[in-house]
Amino acid sequence: MTSIERQLENGMATALSSTGLNIFKRDTEGLRLLPSLVVESSISSEEIIPYSGVFKCPISVTYSTRADTTTRAAFDSKFQEILQVMYQSPNLASVLTTATLKVFIANVVSESPAVLSANRTWSKTISLETTCTSL
Repeated sequence: MTSIERQLENGMATALSSTGLNIFKRDTEGLRLLPSLVVESSISSEEIIPYSGVFKCPISVTYSTRADTTTRAAFDSKFQEILQVMYQSPNLASVLTTATLKVFIANVVSESPAVLSANRTWSKTISLETTCTSL
């Protein structure tokens, strides 16, 4: 059985596949091609009572690209496309739910406010909060 975190990362990667970007998960080793999305999740706490099996699992999605090959307008446009995946119909929680994982809540809680230009790379992060259980 795959961990809850891995199932969330896989579900988010599948949801984001329509963006046409290179998608990597937390454990991807080696080189990461740009432009890319990196999806990471971890269990932060157990909800309701201990041993309930219902967990809060934050997810972060980081979009990065080379600043010298992409204009700021193109970068912002692609970021908006990525963000739209988080607000798809019927809702992100149902998109992330699988036969072995039930996602009750999946909400965007923040997005990074600034473009970083270190090493000629632009990067923005979307942070999501999920509440889920393994079936």
